[in-house]
Amino acid sequence: MIWQKEKKKFKTGVQWLAWPAALAVVGVGGWLTYFLVLNQSPEPVAVRLLTVERGNVETTITEGGTVELREQRVLKSPTEGAVDRVLVKPGEKVRAGQVLLTLRYPERKIALAKQQLKIQQEELKLARSQQKITEAQEKLIAEERELQKLSPLMKEGAITRQLFQQQEDEVRLARADQREAQKEARESALELQSLQLERQGIQQELQDTTVTAPFHGAVLGIYVKDGEGVELRTNLLTLGDPKQVLVKLQLSTLNAARVRVNQVARVSAIGPSAKTYTGYVQSLYPQALTPEETQKQEGGSQNKSTQATVPATVLLDTPTTKLLPGSRVNVEVVLEQRQNVVVLTTEAIQRSGPQPFVWVRDSQNKAQKRTINLGLEGLVTAEVTSGLRAGEQVILPSAQLQLQPGIPVTSSGGIQNSK
Repeated sequence: MIWQKEKKKFKTGVQWLAWPAALAVVGVGGWLTYFLVLNQSPEPVAVRLLTVERGNVETTITEGGTVELREQRVLKSPTEGAVDRVLVKPGEKVRAGQVLLTLRYPERKIALAKQQLKIQQEELKLARSQQKITEAQEKLIAEERELQKLSPLMKEGAITRQLFQQQEDEVRLARADQREAQKEARESALELQSLQLERQGIQQELQDTTVTAPFHGAVLGIYVKDGEGVELRTNLLTLGDPKQVLVKLQLSTLNAARVRVNQVARVSAIGPSAKTYTGYVQSLYPQALTPEETQKQEGGSQNKSTQATVPATVLLDTPTTKLLPGSRVNVEVVLEQRQNVVVLTTEAIQRSGPQPFVWVRDSQNKAQKRTINLGLEGLVTAEVTSGLRAGEQVILPSAQLQLQPGIPVTSSGGIQNSK
């Protein structure tokens, strides 16, 4: 009985000792669990990455332009009349001096024939006047000789003074006839000269009925047809030299202030997947022109702009038949360029602080904040002058992602390049 009571007391004591031990074990386990959770590495965050590369950065302006050929010009009718024959077709290549079109003007041929008749009549009149001069000179010489014979006879008294005076009158009449014949000849010569000048004018008008090519080139457009009547300065056809392709621009005054001659330009047709052609700014007008002045300079073409503009010309490096004369094109003028520099897309650059910065993935695949210095900034890329090297990986920011220095990161997909 006593033994059972002792046994019961022993069990009770053991139970009292077990409870503190259990509590101690639970406490130590809790602290251990907290320590492990606190020091456990966070899960990597998926981010978009791009690799920094070297490349080119540029600033540009874009304007619309119109394609032309070198020496492109509209040949106009030199006179009024009617088209006799058009001897060329659009797109045909022509040589300098080649007859392109003839005009029909029968009235001028009739006028030339009448003028020629007047000239012949005046030539006959001049010939008669010259003959009169010769006859008057011969008569004057004869009368003067007769007067010389009578002079000593009158002194000797062999003839009367009255007879001598009559001979003097004959000499005076012969001289007057000579002067009159000379006057008629001068007047006739002046009239003949005037008629000949008029004939040259008519002949020139007849020559103007033949329109020839002023240079080697190609026919771009024909605006008249056989038998059609034309007025003076009517547009007949357009020529241009396909060996050089130009683009005429009307720059805004703001853009013109940034453009310089010889700057690189890229030209492309308006539309998807259009090929790009390179060239350079060949000329820049020294002043801005009002819409009225621009319209006058372009030969009366419609100018829809209400602001002053500055005319400029871009010359393509290589001629092409893909850009049709008269078509509208896009022109991108390169204002400034940096080549073979560290390039970064502006999407990766953050500017929330006093200095621009980026997030980079370091060698331990952790995000790190890095301040950078920028050089030339283009529309979608910028030059990084310091803070980044080619080959480093930059994290593209996201509105849903809040990065902290040292946080593990992993790529959410393929790694892009920085350009």
